[in-house]
Amino acid sequence: MKLMDLMDMVDDGSHDIEAPKPDGSTRFGKVQQILQKSYLAKEFSSADIAHDYEDTYGQPVELSVISTYLARMAQRGYLARQKFGSSWVYRMVHLRVDQETLK
Repeated sequence: MKLMDLMDMVDDGSHDIEAPKPDGSTRFGKVQQILQKSYLAKEFSSADIAHDYEDTYGQPVELSVISTYLARMAQRGYLARQKFGSSWVYRMVHLRVDQETLK
């Protein structure tokens, strides 16, 4: 392994990236917009996102729908997920451009 390859592996990942533009015509895209607007630097739950979704878009959304979206985002590496009591707490994962996979 070359020294530069090793340095890339231990890179701190503090690169500015432009997140993909969410499709605001879908519920999933609207959830992405909420996350990018309000939750870049803090933890949140499904209930937080459901509440913000209803406040922002004036439309009801089932908590199970939001929970499914967040779980899928966590599986794809877009969110970090941690068990807290009987519920899950999420936070945004900040990726380098060459690591970004969610589209």
